[in-house]
Amino acid sequence: MRIMIVGAGSLGLLFAAKLAAYCERLTVITRTREQAGELAGQGLEFNDADGCQKLKQNESLEFGYFIEEEQKAAVATNSKPYDYIFLMVKQPAITKELVDYLDNHMDERTYLLCFQNGMGHEEKLGEVIDSHRLLLAVTTEGARRDGFTRVSHTGHGVTYIGSMQHSEEIDPSAHFLLVELLGKAGFQSEMSKNMDVRIWSKLIINAVINPLTAIMRVTNGELLNTTSSMSLMEALYQEAYAVALAQGVALPDRLWESLLGVCTATSQNHSSMLQDIENSRPTEIDRINGSLLAIANKLNMKLPTHETVYLLVKALE
Repeated sequence: MRIMIVGAGSLGLLFAAKLAAYCERLTVITRTREQAGELAGQGLEFNDADGCQKLKQNESLEFGYFIEEEQKAAVATNSKPYDYIFLMVKQPAITKELVDYLDNHMDERTYLLCFQNGMGHEEKLGEVIDSHRLLLAVTTEGARRDGFTRVSHTGHGVTYIGSMQHSEEIDPSAHFLLVELLGKAGFQSEMSKNMDVRIWSKLIINAVINPLTAIMRVTNGELLNTTSSMSLMEALYQEAYAVALAQGVALPDRLWESLLGVCTATSQNHSSMLQDIENSRPTEIDRINGSLLAIANKLNMKLPTHETVYLLVKALE
């Protein structure tokens, strides 16, 4: 199978490291020349419970970069198309230039698998790319990037894959080879016909954990340490849950327990939003809490806690 991974953050490098041995061709596209150069020269160092290994660039594994001004990636050309492109950048990075670049690397056999948090990216991608070629992914895999070329697997999870067309019945065998490949690489994955529930569940979990850790400058687990932070979590959760119900989404009964479980399982992790604030980068607050506020506004609903944390994160940005 031929796969391109666009985005070399923690998840991008994790999937690249574990999939490399099972792909006919694996291309990793970074956002800077510097990272692509270090990966090509030093290799990709991967750490998990079984130890450390380093993967070097070779004829089946290559590293390149995409820069908007150039609108191209510095990788070797290959006549064979990619079977899948894994889009593993954050939502703010999905620009018109990047969407055009993705479209230029797809043909009628290529699927784009989107791993973004929040909502809204599917509409932007669907304006250029055939919606039947778009797949959504929700993963609970844990990873930490330690520099440009090192990644650690910090927690096993599940990756759900489904169609962008929520009403469309998915043939479970349509992407059997992809699920099989991910399984060989050590990722538990499955096709899902209710991606709206998966996406809403992850959105709510992110909308509770990410902004609070960014504002308080704490790890995920530290949110559980005080009654005040727990009260804020519950207020954010209840407001988001009400929006989902108003949208007709049947959320899991134990979603609150799942949210607390994520905090416990990733207790030492710095959320992506906290890392963005610490490194003076734009956050995904507009696509996470901001998307909830936009939906609530259309429904004439008020989300005072979400509005407060949204404004606080925007002020920190």
